[in-house]
Amino acid sequence: MGKTRKYLLKNEAVVTSILAVILGFIMVAILLISSGRNPIEAFGYFMGGAFGTLYNFADTMSRVIPLLIAATAFIIGAKSSVFNVGIEGQLLLGAYASAVVGFAFDLPPIIHLPLMLLAGTLAGGLYALIPAWLKVYRKVNEILSTIMLNYPAFFFNHFMVLNITKAEGVIPGTPFIKDTAKFINIFPGTRLHAGIIVTALVVVGAYYLLNKTSLGYEMRAVGLNKEAARFHGIPVERRMMLAFFLSGCLGGLAGAVEVAGVHYRYLDQFSPGYGYDSITVAMVGLLNPFGAVFSAILFGALKTGILDMAVYSQIPRQLVTLINGIMVVFVSAKSLIRDKFLKVVKGTAPVVVEEDRA
Repeated sequence: MGKTRKYLLKNEAVVTSILAVILGFIMVAILLISSGRNPIEAFGYFMGGAFGTLYNFADTMSRVIPLLIAATAFIIGAKSSVFNVGIEGQLLLGAYASAVVGFAFDLPPIIHLPLMLLAGTLAGGLYALIPAWLKVYRKVNEILSTIMLNYPAFFFNHFMVLNITKAEGVIPGTPFIKDTAKFINIFPGTRLHAGIIVTALVVVGAYYLLNKTSLGYEMRAVGLNKEAARFHGIPVERRMMLAFFLSGCLGGLAGAVEVAGVHYRYLDQFSPGYGYDSITVAMVGLLNPFGAVFSAILFGALKTGILDMAVYSQIPRQLVTLINGIMVVFVSAKSLIRDKFLKVVKGTAPVVVEEDRA
């Protein structure tokens, strides 16, 4: 029993994340029972809608792609004590910039697609430098500035697609990008595209940067203690600016990948909140790029599986929204769950976790 307690305490972050998800599903089950529905049957439809067929699996994974890239964007910033809540705006600007490059140029595929992704990446990164400068040199709280800067990005894109780059159609949007700027579909007839390879490279690259390089060490040192980092000769302001820029770049890349792989144009209001959801994905993933993979899959499944659950279990739309909210609330309340978990595991006597000595 002592070894079990010690193991749970040493891995409390992972355990509390799993507990949050389990408690969320339990609360949803109680809600379904209270409304006269079979939770086991409903969850079966949920799993089927998310992973039951090749098309459903591909649809879920296509939603994981922008979530995971955007979550990695938040992680890179958070590790340097920079909380970029403006990923949604950076994603939208990146999507628009990439769409313009995608339809405006005639280039070979080997140049066109990378150039399109680069345009989206730089658009997001350059836009992130605005709140970065405000935080580093004017001490403006980045949470407030990045939230507010989501709106100029949204309205700028809205103006552009209505007045400058408007194409025919019911939904305002740009013209379609050229075939040379599109990702290939991994499974023909589905939404899963080669952008998943870019996503894997982003996750591995972010992990390597943060944990295997001196630059990543300096960024993490700034996040842990700015004054101590400055005392040891680390250029704190430059590292924070870099973290903000890289975070914005990945936010823009998430939008560019969506354009190149799913919509093939910029559609006004195309994002269902990927930038906002990515913050929760990153937190549930313990601010670890590899941990975010699992939480992104969970949130991707929520966006697809819950539709089948609603249709086949005859759940009203309002109840579907409530179920989605319940899951988000529980996975966001990890700190509270963690405190309760530690109280239960420790009991009344404090437990000191130490490494076993030979």
